[in-house]
Formats: sequence, structure tokens, C-alpha cells
Amino acid sequence: MPVNIGQLTCLQTLPFFVIGQNTGHRIEELGCLSQLRGGLNIFNLEHVRDKEEAKTANLAGKTRLHKLEFHWSPERVGNNNDEDVLEGLQPHPRLKSLKIGNFGGEKFPSWIVASVNISGGLFLLNHLLEICLKGCDKCEKIPTLGHLPCLKFLQIMAMDNVTCIGTEFYSSDSGAGSSTGRGGSGRNALFPALERLDLQHMHNLVEWKDAMDATTTGMVFPCLEELTIKECSKLISAPCHFPYLKKLDIGKTCGTTFKNIISKLTTLVSLDMYDISKLACLPEHLWQNNTTSLMSLNIRYCADLVSILLPHEDDVCAPCTSLQSVLIVGCKKLSHLPNTLQTLISLEKFDVSNCPNVIYFPSIQGVAPFLRTLAISCSAEVFPSGLQSCTSLSELKIATCPNLKSIPDMRELHSLIRLVILDCPNLISIGDLPELHSLDLLEISLCRKLRHLPDGLDCLTRLRRLQIGQFCEELDVSTILCSFQHLQTSLEELVLFGCDKLNTPPGEILHFTGLKLLIMFGCSPERNFYKWFKRRMPHLDVSFVPVPHLLF
Repeated sequence: MPVNIGQLTCLQTLPFFVIGQNTGHRIEELGCLSQLRGGLNIFNLEHVRDKEEAKTANLAGKTRLHKLEFHWSPERVGNNNDEDVLEGLQPHPRLKSLKIGNFGGEKFPSWIVASVNISGGLFLLNHLLEICLKGCDKCEKIPTLGHLPCLKFLQIMAMDNVTCIGTEFYSSDSGAGSSTGRGGSGRNALFPALERLDLQHMHNLVEWKDAMDATTTGMVFPCLEELTIKECSKLISAPCHFPYLKKLDIGKTCGTTFKNIISKLTTLVSLDMYDISKLACLPEHLWQNNTTSLMSLNIRYCADLVSILLPHEDDVCAPCTSLQSVLIVGCKKLSHLPNTLQTLISLEKFDVSNCPNVIYFPSIQGVAPFLRTLAISCSAEVFPSGLQSCTSLSELKIATCPNLKSIPDMRELHSLIRLVILDCPNLISIGDLPELHSLDLLEISLCRKLRHLPDGLDCLTRLRRLQIGQFCEELDVSTILCSFQHLQTSLEELVLFGCDKLNTPPGEILHFTGLKLLIMFGCSPERNFYKWFKRRMPHLDVSFVPVPHLLF
């Protein structure tokens, strides 16, 4: 920081101020900058001696500052005076955004947790739209914030001393609150304007209590639409009253917490769940209560998940007709997918990847009309039926399917732009590709039993990117390149696998005059193919990778 910045009394914009220990770098330099506006980040607050020195910044008088961030260094050790300092940093009451990082006090100042200001008068942060508390790891309680009438976003992260979010989080007085919000028709709405709530890295949080009495009146979180809970592995209890929640992003927590949170949701649009422990199946009421609202479902690395329940067509509840995207990744115990998959008539994206215990893939006939992306990575022996009906499909990826032996005809997939078939060690045959006139990317690689390329390759007139190779010995690089002679002027990117047995550069590549990028996997550097290509194709960007890694 410049020395004596406080002399610039007409300064209006100062994004950050780093406090030093020497004269000219102390916090008092901010005192005379009365014209500051917008946002200000203050770093190294550990260099402020006490409350009185903090007050010399005169933040309460800087009414044009709408955003404030207070940061202490996370590396410091020993005792601190953070509570005293933060007390003296009281801002003006029209502040809109407040962020506090690495605060080392055990409790927050009175101007946050109470309605009394530093001078003893009434003080309300009624204009706050955003609060972020991060790394305040000595605090045992989260301050009372439920009464703030305009608060839209609240983020609480890495407060390791907090074991319980109690009723004081909502209100310090049963009569406090606001009437603002969709559900808050009375006087006691809590968090009346909050739209996004984010809890992350709360490693010792065990219990999150509901607000007393207010939950039955519809006056808690009446506007909350997005809830994020991540890295709260000890959390076993959480509220279930989120009347208008649309997006839930939850990960690294237990199944009990997950089930409790979703038990009464009826407006959910997007569910993203990651590493939920002790969850064997998705609760049926998730589908029953959100049949017309749920559009996106992401399930990733849920180690205990065995099955996914979808409502049957003859159930009392209707099928989940609104669901457009389903992603299931890394669920090692998942053994089967529901036969009712075909009831998802609005589905546009379906991705099942790295689920090795799935040995049966149900028909995709019913989801065919709108399906645009299909990705499969499992242990099924038979490709799901109904592929020919997926006329809107633009991307198809079949990867790491160790038991798959054949892929059906794809001649009806006129909209297909990207086709990837890789790491299917027992794949013997691939259906014809005669009508894929829109295909831009084709990858067929690491299928070591494949003896023949599919018919119809000469119809792929728009293909610009090709990644291919590492099949059986009979299907070598030269044979492969001869199958794509019709692309000699249009192919731009070529990736070749299985080049470890090449003793000389494949001369067929010289005919591909439109080529801009060439990558060859398995070529050892000592063969010196690089100079050979550069002499003959100087414009070509060429790379050689000695180990045959996978490209995605």
C-alpha cells in the first residue's frame, strides 16, 4: 500500500486496504477518506491494537460504502483482540454487503447480534442484502440474523467450533421478525427475504434446529429458493421446513440429514447430491411431492446407494414428467436402474457413468423423443433398446463398459454431432453409421477385440475431429486411415491411439491436407517422428505421447 494514503481526501474508490504496523500504513489512514464509495476490503486486521484504533477508520461515517469485507490473517498464532477490534469497525446502518474472514473472536460484536449500536442507541442493519462469515473458527454460535428484513444471501463457512445452529439463529426474541415474504403474512416471519443459504465446511456441526413455534405457521424461510450444504459430515439433524425451495445442493453429509431436508419439499426444481453416506435409496416422497417441478437430478459418488426409486405408471402419483436431466456418477453399489425410466418423457440428458455394478440398462424407448445426450459407463452386457427412436440425440458416449459386446445400428440418429466409444475391451461389433451426416466428432478407441470399423464411414462428410485406434492387431493405423480417405481436405484434428508398434511414420497422414492438429499416443520420443512431420507438414501442430492415456 502507498504510504499516507489518508492524505488523498478526495479519493472515491479504494478496492482494498492492507494494514501495516508502521506509521502511514495503519488503519487510521482510512479516517479522512470520507468520499469512499462502493466496496472496501480491509486486510491484516490483526495489526489493529484495540477498539479505539479501529474506530479511527470511521466506517460508520462512510455512508457511500455499500460493501465491506474484514479479513484477519489465517496464519497468526497466540491470543488476539479480534472481538474488540470488530466492535470498533461498526459500519453505517445502510450497508448492503458484509463479509468477515478468519475472525478469531469467540462471539460477534453487538452491532451484529443486537439492535444497540456502539453509542448505546438503536442500530439495525436493515438494509443488508448479503452476509458471509468464513473461517471464524473460535465462534461457538452463529449470530442472530433471522430478523434482517432485506437479507437475500447468507453464507457460513469453516466455523469449526459451531456444533449446533440453535433457535437463537432465527431470533433472540419470540416476538421479533418481519412480515415480508411469500409465507410471512404475520408479524413474525424469520429470514423473510432470504433467497440463498450456504453452509459449507462446518466439520463439527451436529445439529441444526428448526425455529420454535414458527414452523407451523409458514413463516420461516418464506422466500428461500437455494440451499447448499457441503462438507458437514457430522450433521445428523436439520430442519424440514423450506416451503419454496427450488434448488438443493448437498454433499459430504449423512443420509438422515438429506432425508429430513427433502421430506416436505414440494417445489424442488434441481437436486444435486454428492457423497451422501448411509443412503441406500432415494425416498419415494421425493418423486411423489415433486412430480411436476423436478427438472434436474445429479447423484455423484454416493457409496451406499443401491437403487433409485421412480414411481410406476400405475402408482397413485403421476410419473415425474418434468425431469429433463439425470446424472448418476460413481455410485459403486448401484445395482440396477428402474424399469420406469421410460416414464421420464421430458428427459433431455441421461448420464450413467462409473457405476460398475449396474448390469442391466432399461429401455430408453419412452424417453426417446427429446433425449439429446446419452452417456453410459456400466457393466451391462446388452445395450439398452430404443436407441433407434432417439432421433433428437446429439451426443452419445459409451465408455468403460467391460461386458458390452455390440452396439446397435445408429442409422436413424440424424442429429448426432458427437459419438464416443472407448474402453470397451470386449466390444466386437459396432452398428452401421450410414446416415450420420451431422457428426462432427468421432472417437472409437481402446476396444481391443474390435476387428472391423463400422460401415458407413464414407458418409461422415462433416467430420472434423477423429480420435481412433488401439484395436486388435489386424486393425492397424494404416488400415484405419484408409477408411477415412474421403476426409483428406476436411479433417482438422486427428488423435491416433496404439502407435507403439509403428517403426516409421504413417505416410497416409500426408494426404490429409486440411489437418491442423495431430496427436499420436504410444510413440516413444526416440523414434523422432516429429522432424519427419515438420519437414513435410510444417503447418501441423503435432504431439507425441509415449503412454496411451485416455482422452475425454
